[in-house]
Amino acid sequence: MSTRPRTALALSIAVAAAAAIGLGGTTSSFAATSPHPGHSNPAAPSAHKDRGGNGQGPVTPVTGTTGTTRSARSLMSPMVSAPTITRSQVLSRADSWVNLGLSYDQSGSYAGYRTDCSGYASMAWHLDASLDTTSFVPSGVASWISKGALKAGDALLNDSAGNAGHIVVFDHWADSSQSSYVGYEFTGSGVHHRTIPYPYYAGYGTFSPVHNNSVVDDPTSPPPAPAPDPALGDKGSVLGLGTSPTAYTFTRDALTGHLQVTTLGPGGWATKDLTSSVGTPVSAGGAPAAFVQQGGTVGAVTADAANGHLQITYLSTAGAWATADLTASVGTPVTGGALSTAIAPDGTLYIFSRGSTNSGHLSATYLSGTGGGWATADMTTMVGTPASAGGAPSTFLQTNGTLGVATADAANGHLQITYLPKGGAWATSDLTASVGTPVTGGYTSNLIAPDGTLYIFSRGSTNGGHLSATYLNTSGTWATADMTNQVGTPASAGGAPSTFLQTNGTLGVATADAANGHLQITYLPKGGNWTTSDLTTQAGTPVTGGAVSAMTDADGTLAIYSIGSTNNGDVQLTYLPTNGTWTTVSMTTTAGTPHAG
Repeated sequence: MSTRPRTALALSIAVAAAAAIGLGGTTSSFAATSPHPGHSNPAAPSAHKDRGGNGQGPVTPVTGTTGTTRSARSLMSPMVSAPTITRSQVLSRADSWVNLGLSYDQSGSYAGYRTDCSGYASMAWHLDASLDTTSFVPSGVASWISKGALKAGDALLNDSAGNAGHIVVFDHWADSSQSSYVGYEFTGSGVHHRTIPYPYYAGYGTFSPVHNNSVVDDPTSPPPAPAPDPALGDKGSVLGLGTSPTAYTFTRDALTGHLQVTTLGPGGWATKDLTSSVGTPVSAGGAPAAFVQQGGTVGAVTADAANGHLQITYLSTAGAWATADLTASVGTPVTGGALSTAIAPDGTLYIFSRGSTNSGHLSATYLSGTGGGWATADMTTMVGTPASAGGAPSTFLQTNGTLGVATADAANGHLQITYLPKGGAWATSDLTASVGTPVTGGYTSNLIAPDGTLYIFSRGSTNGGHLSATYLNTSGTWATADMTNQVGTPASAGGAPSTFLQTNGTLGVATADAANGHLQITYLPKGGNWTTSDLTTQAGTPVTGGAVSAMTDADGTLAIYSIGSTNNGDVQLTYLPTNGTWTTVSMTTTAGTPHAG
């Protein structure tokens, strides 16, 4: 035995160890030396096989897998090894003895630990010895704590000796009043994981909370970063104005984050790196959102990856590209890139963005079409639009001049529209509450049908990704329909649905099948019925993660751009001429458009 001086703690352990090998001393005198404040050692309760302890053996070292034990010198060591262990690991170890059919035997052992209440708690805490109820606190393994400090992996302890002592490993509170809890205990009837009145059943002595000083909280992992919105967004493609309009498709280079524009005009296909040539900052977050002003100016808005500033890059009718920081010049709140644009009947350009540092407030940054400069407004503060989350806002302009934007309420996923009637004031409305639209993660797209019906397509977040169409007909009545159930549109994933309106009056929406990434269109021919079609099967479009953008060219060709998910992000064009068949071509190969991401 070591001759170096020992602390009171060391002495306590030595006494317990001595008792274990018959060198004198008793566990009862041990317990009496260090009662916790206000604690008494009551007489042993009346026997009840299903509750309390049924006797406990002495402090015993853990038996190895070969059946050997530590030497007497090791046994008498003043230190009990209590390795660092997380709360979830304690519960997992405690749970490992449940339903094994173990019998309570203070002289027996299982997996090296004594098969009684304190041996079981020692196992759960991964100690190198099976302690008894009198030694957990004096040894320094555990400390008394308050009821309010109880957490998973702690315990309720009656530190009396022998049959009177007992210990229960705490799991969690069973009710909000904290009058009962779920715990793990080894009683005469076996190992239980059950609800127990706090602190324990009446008549079994005084129980108080203790904390194993080596138990630590489980590491808190940051929530997984949301998957980035595809760089080719629902509003990523526009058709310019003029006698010979050019189609513009804006993407983000997957490798560099540069803003790229790919055009199809009278001279054929071309592509341009706007970050290198114009100075548009590297972007991140949501997809570029494109626009065409009434005067013919074409552009896109993005979020600066470095600081979240709202950036506009545009091609004026004079023919020169330029870029401007709207956060710096106008005061638009910084954004994660959830953006959308709209042109009001009076020519005002609206840019709707979701703030990244103001709890998801919806902002409208606008350039008046009737004169005046840029301005910005917080729609959440001014109009009451709920803070939003998920996909980007999606805009609409009705035939009666009402301008609006659809979002998803961050608190509950309700579909929300915020709108400005022509000549009226901004207002907001909850369509999930009023119409029954399924809750959504914010992936929406809007369309005005030839008859003036407003369609809002959304992907459900609690119904397996079903596509819903919520619509306002010309008589002013709202309704909603599950397109997955009614038409057979596959559940979708990835980016937002992308709408289109052909020159023949057919309206539709493009999505990506969540099961296989196939490009899918669901459409309503003028005077016909809703139908759905798989373009990956029909036309050979590569599978996509849901990054799609649809538009109708000046000659009536329906063009659907998508980003491949298995071909390194090729930008793909799948198109249907007015008098032809579906065809697909890689813009990365044909026009040199960089891989998008």
